[in-house]
Amino acid sequence: MSAPWTRPHFIGGQWHSGAAGGATVDVYNASNEELVARLPAAGEQHVQMAVAAASNALEMTDWSSTSGAARAKFLRVIAQGVLQAKEKLARLDSLMGKPLSEAMWDMDDVAACFDYYAEQAVKLDERQGTPVALPDGDYAGELRYAAVGVVAAIVPWNYPLLMAAWKVAPALAAGCAVILKPSELSPLSAMELAVIVSAAGVPAGIFNVLIGAGRVGAALSSHARVDKVAFTGSVFTGAAVMRAAAESVTNVSLELGGKSAIIVFDDVDIDTAVEWVMFGAFWTNGQAHARRFSCCTLALGLSCKQQASKHTCT
Repeated sequence: MSAPWTRPHFIGGQWHSGAAGGATVDVYNASNEELVARLPAAGEQHVQMAVAAASNALEMTDWSSTSGAARAKFLRVIAQGVLQAKEKLARLDSLMGKPLSEAMWDMDDVAACFDYYAEQAVKLDERQGTPVALPDGDYAGELRYAAVGVVAAIVPWNYPLLMAAWKVAPALAAGCAVILKPSELSPLSAMELAVIVSAAGVPAGIFNVLIGAGRVGAALSSHARVDKVAFTGSVFTGAAVMRAAAESVTNVSLELGGKSAIIVFDDVDIDTAVEWVMFGAFWTNGQAHARRFSCCTLALGLSCKQQASKHTCT
């Protein structure tokens, strides 16, 4: 089964079309600029529907109250589903300009991410009920972990499905419901993820996908019934997300882009340091999520000791 491009919004376990006469999202092949898909964009009503579906799913199912081990089973099935659809997903992600070989590696990482958080869900059970020492012997205390609720996950285009997995997998493991808003430049693999999550048996409404431009993310960020916003993108947009979420004092996590300095000490191999700086700067056409440095980085700031000044990048 594939996601229906004429009805790209996955809400409450069902595919929905866009608003009549509304805006569209055009997806292009970056290698030849050919139009791949024209998707009807989500509107305000889709945001309301998705938030309601996620909230209702948490109230009407035992997703958040069941054990982490029970949720882990779903996450492992999702991981297997990703591997089974690996080539298809990689080809969709490669449309934004990523080499296919790198996109294939990304899919392995996506599957590994869901497997990793499956293990974390199991470990969460072990941490539940940890005793807390209190000064008054008439009282007993213990530590309990609870799902935060409805999570809006807003992700960029440079690692489309992998960035989504980094947000979706931990949220599902913790017992949250998720509304995923992928970049309008690379939304197709997120739609296919909805197919995989649904096939895994995750209850309807626990995972939702909305396709649209920035106004969709803005509506999610300011929605009073969204309990957490997780955003990866630019500093400018991240600041707007934080301002919107502040109206409802919503929990926010931001992973923002920028140039990241690399500090090189005098005991390092300078040639190796320069090689990795270049790797961090130019991997994936300069859109590297440089895992060995810091997040979403163009690693162009290199601070060296005086004797290494000839290698300094500016």
